[in-house]
Amino acid sequence: MSNKLLRISSLVGLACLGASSLWAGGIKGKVTDKETGEPLIGATVTLEHTRYATVVNLDGTFNLKHVPAGKYELEVKYVGYKEPEHVEVIIDDANGDKEVDFTLESAAKEITTITVQGAGNGTNDQSARLIEKKADNVMNLLSAKNIELSPDVTVANALQRVSGVTIQRSNTGEGRYAIIRGMDQRYNNTLVNGVKIPSPDDKYRFVPMDIFPSEMIDRLEIIKALTPNMEGDAIGGTMNLVMKNAPERFLFSVNGSGGYSTIFNTQPFLGFPHSGINKKSPAEVNGNNYAATYPGDFPTNIFNYSDKSNPINSTLGMTIGDRFLNKKLGVILSASYQNFYEGSTSKRLVPDAQPVFQPTANTLNFSDSYIRQYSTQTNRLGLQGKIDYVFNSKNTISLFGLYLHQNEYETRYTPDTTVGLNSSNTQSQLSPEYRSTWTIQNIANATLHGEHQLGEKVKLDWSGVYSKAEKKMPDQSWYSFDATVTTNNGKIVSVDSTVQPSTGIMNRVWEHNTDQDEAGYLNLTYKPRIFKRDVEFMTGGLYRYKTRTNYYDAYSLQADVQATTPFHGIDQLPLYFQTPGDAYGYNTAVGANTYTAHEKTGAGYIQAKFMVVKSLQVLGGVRVENTNMDYTTTLPETYPVGASGTVHYTDVLPSVHFKYFISENQNLRLSYFKSISRPGFGEYVPYNLPGEVFTEIGNPELKHVRADNLDLRYELFPGLTDQFLIGGFYKKLENPIEYFVTRDNSPSSLYIQPQNTNSATNIGAEVVIAKFFGKFGVSANYTYTHSRITTIKLLYHQVTTSNGTSVVTDSVNQSRPLQGQADNVGNVSFLYKDPKFGLNVQLAFAYTGSRIAQVSQYAGLDIWQKPFGQLDLSFEKRILKGFFFYAKINNLTNAPAKFFIKQPYTTVDANFKGYSIPFQDSGSNYTVAEKDMYKISYLGGLRYKF
Repeated sequence: MSNKLLRISSLVGLACLGASSLWAGGIKGKVTDKETGEPLIGATVTLEHTRYATVVNLDGTFNLKHVPAGKYELEVKYVGYKEPEHVEVIIDDANGDKEVDFTLESAAKEITTITVQGAGNGTNDQSARLIEKKADNVMNLLSAKNIELSPDVTVANALQRVSGVTIQRSNTGEGRYAIIRGMDQRYNNTLVNGVKIPSPDDKYRFVPMDIFPSEMIDRLEIIKALTPNMEGDAIGGTMNLVMKNAPERFLFSVNGSGGYSTIFNTQPFLGFPHSGINKKSPAEVNGNNYAATYPGDFPTNIFNYSDKSNPINSTLGMTIGDRFLNKKLGVILSASYQNFYEGSTSKRLVPDAQPVFQPTANTLNFSDSYIRQYSTQTNRLGLQGKIDYVFNSKNTISLFGLYLHQNEYETRYTPDTTVGLNSSNTQSQLSPEYRSTWTIQNIANATLHGEHQLGEKVKLDWSGVYSKAEKKMPDQSWYSFDATVTTNNGKIVSVDSTVQPSTGIMNRVWEHNTDQDEAGYLNLTYKPRIFKRDVEFMTGGLYRYKTRTNYYDAYSLQADVQATTPFHGIDQLPLYFQTPGDAYGYNTAVGANTYTAHEKTGAGYIQAKFMVVKSLQVLGGVRVENTNMDYTTTLPETYPVGASGTVHYTDVLPSVHFKYFISENQNLRLSYFKSISRPGFGEYVPYNLPGEVFTEIGNPELKHVRADNLDLRYELFPGLTDQFLIGGFYKKLENPIEYFVTRDNSPSSLYIQPQNTNSATNIGAEVVIAKFFGKFGVSANYTYTHSRITTIKLLYHQVTTSNGTSVVTDSVNQSRPLQGQADNVGNVSFLYKDPKFGLNVQLAFAYTGSRIAQVSQYAGLDIWQKPFGQLDLSFEKRILKGFFFYAKINNLTNAPAKFFIKQPYTTVDANFKGYSIPFQDSGSNYTVAEKDMYKISYLGGLRYKF
């Protein structure tokens, strides 16, 4: 569409008072879209033939100040809008400021009987507020414009700006998973354009949100109350990523940026060569009867680490789209590439598998202390395209395609430089370790969708979906060696590296999995008029066939050396296979870690929406979901439990939503819905895998979770971008799943296992405020969440009876919050937007209160994460027409992540009184178990929009 000159005329004729002008007042008002009510931000308002001009602010207002008395012709320019009616404006010293509001109508050529989606699609804050206000259920939105101007480059990091949402971070501090209303990531699901996508994770169903570049979406919906036509496996909430649609006119945008992380100012980026890594294990290539050889099948070049000083981060993105054939055919293509070098330094204490009983029960004790340095290079590639064709006013069809690819190259170096704990010896044995991990994740989706108006009152829509997610970890490799450290008065005198025989020195693991969905959706809508009121009936359902595969193959080698052989390098060591039954290198891909699973999900629903009275809307109905899952491992059928299994259950999920229209801009909502959470496929299987700290094992006896959910919310939308939301929620969970640290027969062996616990409750309140004052604005939200669950814990203590003193382990009940739930969560952003100057600035602070990170088997020894707050800054400045410079700065305050145990450390042995364990907070009554440092990162670039 070409530029249109919008003029509002008035007669010019009244002479100025005297020879000089009198400063009588000003002209102010609002400029909005006639159809949507959205402010036309950036429209220019000019007094013709004068020097007076301004632009429309973020809230739709404009203000021409210090205007001389007289009659003026106002000129409003905004691309793509018709000329409005003329209005006469007179300024004199008697009546001061004049207020004039303008509503402009789009000048886009209309297609006869064809509707093309327009501005109200949530791409900016104004249309996002409109969607929230008109929604049938409780939701919060982030618009594409909001995300673009935020400090975030992935959807995972953007999620932390939403009310009630916190993020689970990776080893380098980047957001990865979302926790909604204190509900762990397992209790949330992820949709793309309303369609569920599979997860590339090897054990769980939840999708890593960092795989999505933030610039690829039109809006991000966080749906907190489910209606019957939505999939019912979300207790915390549903994340719906609405992707870009074909625009009404030609669209082209491109951006590129560069930056770096300051963590590498103090530590080098440690990389490893990955071009020659074998993506398949020796057994996959040659068959299970093949005897692997060393070094032939296990090259050690992957351990040839190299330092890179201040590596440069970079991003590149592009979007192009238009409509053709008289606007009937819409096409849009979007691509994004990101290459980031990130790192962290992690200081950790390792708790003993069993506490001590002195001086009190369950006294905290540690077996080791070490430092880990992470260096991670992440490549992200996102591609999406959509074609839609409007046959006529009754029939449209679209084809959407999405491909996401992420490579993550991580080096973990554990120098173990703290020389042990409570050691009075002059010599200490350490085991430095290097680990190289290449993780490949892919998500692909193709959705064919159709909408058909079968009659005046009947509409049908359908979707055929094919999706596939996969994760590959080829040749994950790590090796360790021994070092004898000699100290004198606490100072290191010498370090002698040696190799000890009969200990594992090198491990190689191949792991990959796929999750494939074939699904069909069908919805039928009927809108009759009953008792002089419009009623909407909906019915439909879905069928999904899911296939999940997982492959795991591991080899362990040890050194064929004499005792205390000096260690000069992994390339120079003679190695042989460690396990006696695997002495010739036969594959170990026989066990519960290799499996195939199938899941058939069928669902149907009915729902109705109608107005009970003029101001009260009711939406209610019921959904039924049937789940039938089976899995088969490579364990022999004679295995006691878990070699194979089936799980089948049916859930009836009613829901009802009341929406009371207090006024045009005020709503009161009350909702009830029942929902579920299915365990991950790997969690059912009795797998046994090494984790970051503890070995993880599965649980074939796991049950799925059911929950009753209540929501109450008051909404006020006083301005076009302003809002005030306040509400509360209540959730009661049956068979919630928590991860417990458990022992396996021996107190020296610790495992993590998913287990069902007793029923749990989660109650909370949310408040959201957004207010703009011309060019300045503030957006803030706060969520209070309180959950309670009671579980059985162990108490290791000393008992004195008439028969003497003994040490026993008893079972006790302990109440605590749900894992991952923080009592206090808040965000505040200060905004400055000057359309005339082309400047946007955002200072954003996100706060997450303390929460349980790891549940202990022993009472009082859970590991908590301390409150974490991160301050970020972003800005954008127009430098030429269509060209913008932007910058994003993260973690301005160098905030570390700390994990602690709510018990001060007490040295038991009298010989070590006064011993100070490392990296503790001075004067605290708790023990810091881990401290992770990420430091500041910078990103700056150029963006062009046509």
